[in-house]
Amino acid sequence: MMSYFPFYICLKKADENIVKSHLTILILLALYIFPFHIREKAPSRTPAAEDVTKYGWKVSFVDEFEDRDRAISQGTSASCFDMAPQCLVQYWTQKECKPQYHGQLKNLNKCNWRVYDMYNWMDFDAPVGQGVNALNPSQVEVKNGFLTLYASRSSTPTNSLNCKNKIFDFEANMENYSKDCPFISGAINSATHWNNGKKVGFSQEYGRFEVMAILPYGPGTWPAHWLLPDEEPDTNSSGKRCGWPVSGEIDIMEMWADSDGVQYKGGLITGDCERNIAGNKGGYGKSDSISKSFHKYIVEWTPNYVKFIFDDEEIETVYKDEPIRSKYHNGDGTNYSADELDERFKHPARIPNHPFYWILNTTIEPATGKKKKYRPDPENFQTTKHIIDYVKTYERCTAADDPKKCIKFKDKDTVYRYNSNRGETASMEINVYPSPQLKGRDMTTRITSNQYCKNVKFTIVNMAGQIIGVDKVGPDNEGRTYLYQGPMEENESKEIVFRTNNLAAGLYLATAWFDGCGDNGKGEGNHVFKMVVI
Repeated sequence: MMSYFPFYICLKKADENIVKSHLTILILLALYIFPFHIREKAPSRTPAAEDVTKYGWKVSFVDEFEDRDRAISQGTSASCFDMAPQCLVQYWTQKECKPQYHGQLKNLNKCNWRVYDMYNWMDFDAPVGQGVNALNPSQVEVKNGFLTLYASRSSTPTNSLNCKNKIFDFEANMENYSKDCPFISGAINSATHWNNGKKVGFSQEYGRFEVMAILPYGPGTWPAHWLLPDEEPDTNSSGKRCGWPVSGEIDIMEMWADSDGVQYKGGLITGDCERNIAGNKGGYGKSDSISKSFHKYIVEWTPNYVKFIFDDEEIETVYKDEPIRSKYHNGDGTNYSADELDERFKHPARIPNHPFYWILNTTIEPATGKKKKYRPDPENFQTTKHIIDYVKTYERCTAADDPKKCIKFKDKDTVYRYNSNRGETASMEINVYPSPQLKGRDMTTRITSNQYCKNVKFTIVNMAGQIIGVDKVGPDNEGRTYLYQGPMEENESKEIVFRTNNLAAGLYLATAWFDGCGDNGKGEGNHVFKMVVI
């Protein structure tokens, strides 16, 4: 945003240049948030219950992948490391991992995770007998504070390969797919399960899910961090369970080899159980260092939306009841591609409302068709590393929680913030919730000043650059040009509830102009926050 600073240097006193400020904001909108405006032209929809995130977030689950002894010294039970690791040998069937893998997995916290040891079902498009990848415990390692998921050339001789053939698996005592594949890779999940007579694992409904990782890159590479339902919750009116994909999937991060190691996708798969259709929507995060350095891959999931975040920057948000096109439609026995779908198959996005568990994996895909040049070569394949520093899950704090234990992440619906005389300027933190909000419902705004300011003006601006008067809720409830006007003390917060009855559906800006800030009274600036009425 540094390139926009010249527009703002001319601002002296907010009350003297407010019209000029509005013009500047419009220029900024045209250059910066025009995609938001296009994205949010959706039919009216009824929002879910208010997302009470104003109190911040508290950690509910964390694994920093410390070695066994260090983790125990920090309070983790020794039994979480000493119990036998559990391996998934089919989608939902687990066995104790073979003894040969126990040493490899000694530092894995078995109270949190189980490991995959099976043909990789994500290679679902491969014909029978032509699979290329199996998930193998030897490709999972916890060492020196990192979880590493490798992808390697299998040690199985070429003339003995047997990948994705239907067999009776005597080891698992069930029908299964063969797993002597050209490539092997690592994967773990946190679904709740039993180990040594103890119910272990982790799942959670709603929250903030975060992974810090360096992604692998190379021919056929497909790493992912994602979430699936811990139990199948959905049935239709006839009592039939719907299953995947209708019951939902949240993809925090997926990156394919043809993205050339600079782009990944995060998205929500959501469905209509009764009509047996499902669709997805997501966005892309980009960086030329995805495969060279650590980045944060985040999902913020509340009853009203699923937000995808890359290094604290929002890349996409899917809102409750937002019409999305369906990718999967089984009504006529056809699985349509996204480009083939028409208006018949649009459905309101459903935000999942049941606990999801973590999956962390690396896959090697065959890379056929348009991806042919990214096809992995078994004879020359170089081992890749998917390195994960930590996994964290947060839950929403309430008014009853100790504020010192709650984290307030920077809300990137702040589209601009500018301070002059930075050493003396009171930074304004603004929030508006819920957003989007149905016209006629009450919205809440909150502004916090981090230093004393003599003069603060806080208001709503429309897309024409006009200040919008709104009806405040409370003792002082008459229509006001300003939501607040006056001084603010250091660390003081103002919370104003206002009605949206006179606001047309669309995009608005909550704006703060401030001056006379800091010890010498020379700090000044303005901050802009996006809000949506539907």
